Amino acid sequence: MKYLIFIFLFILSTSSNIPTLEEVMNYISLIINKTIKIKNIKVWALENYWEHQLIPSVSKYLFEEINMKENIAPEGNPNRPGDKHEKKYITVHDTGDFSFNAKQWSQAVHDAKIGSSDYIVSYQYVVGNDGFYHNIPDDETAYHAGDGATSASLFKEYPTGVYGEKKNPHISINNDGYYEIEGKKTKVIAPTDNGKILNENYFNDLGIYTNIIDGMYYIGSTWFSDTYKRIGNHGGNTNSIGIESCVNRGSDIYLTWQRTAKLVAKLMDENNFGMEQIVQHHYFSGKDCPQTMRTEGYWNHFLELVEVEFQMLQFKKLGFSFEFIPINTYYVNEVGRVINRDHYLSINVNYIIKIIDPDGNKLTKLFSSSIP
Repeated sequence: MKYLIFIFLFILSTSSNIPTLEEVMNYISLIINKTIKIKNIKVWALENYWEHQLIPSVSKYLFEEINMKENIAPEGNPNRPGDKHEKKYITVHDTGDFSFNAKQWSQAVHDAKIGSSDYIVSYQYVVGNDGFYHNIPDDETAYHAGDGATSASLFKEYPTGVYGEKKNPHISINNDGYYEIEGKKTKVIAPTDNGKILNENYFNDLGIYTNIIDGMYYIGSTWFSDTYKRIGNHGGNTNSIGIESCVNRGSDIYLTWQRTAKLVAKLMDENNFGMEQIVQHHYFSGKDCPQTMRTEGYWNHFLELVEVEFQMLQFKKLGFSFEFIPINTYYVNEVGRVINRDHYLSINVNYIIKIIDPDGNKLTKLFSSSIP
């Protein structure tokens, strides 16, 4: 999917003219799901799960706007420390619970309570079937990533003394406890398990942050989680914007994923982030989160949804608008979600997508998707 974004961003960056209606419609044609691939998945809440039939939309773009509900936690709350740091990441979570919706999780942050119990967790946003909620200012620390919130847990880059040009180099730990890059010893000491030197088998699944500055590799600040027995990256609580996505029983999980992707794309645009800055909770602490996406193999699919939402946002910023018109609203609703199906026969559903350009010119096209 990545090439879809880069093609269009290249067009926009190398031409003084905005794309034509036909070019934008051609892009939309590429993101239509001509056949809806339904899959039975397990939705996870720690070690418990329930069965869920995951049904995608007819388009990778969700034809709705973000209607954000502001529910900012009061200053002085124990889960809103108020310190501000530059943001480097957007961190995606899932709630992994059976019952709470977005409003309930948002209120838990606002009140710092769940019932009579203290709730010291916090996150900037929570998204669910019941909408989008904003809980902590984007530029402030929130307690969602598990990597601490002190000066020691800030995002930092350390010079390694190793030079190279490989974008994703192989990182390991030598017998002396130092990081190695492409087999070369660095000047950076890796975290230990109470003095026990570890190896790369303890790395989180997404790896250790590296960067190249003036030809030299830099390694990000890392730590070892006693809880999850993984080496993670710092900067989660302090330097990232946390988003909880609701996977409560009975909800339309794919809708929540698409809404989360839409919010991630908006935050990417506002913060000038690249796709590499969209990470999982797992990246910071080693926790298996967002668990359902990870366990069921949907993380890369989610990133595709983010890419599509980001590109469509660029079109909208140029002045384009879009309308999705379902022909049979029993099967597909006004935002492109498949809401019903025939359990005995495959059916073809038709719908119209209308584009209006900045000058008011219109283009419509009929599309069709097969729902097994």
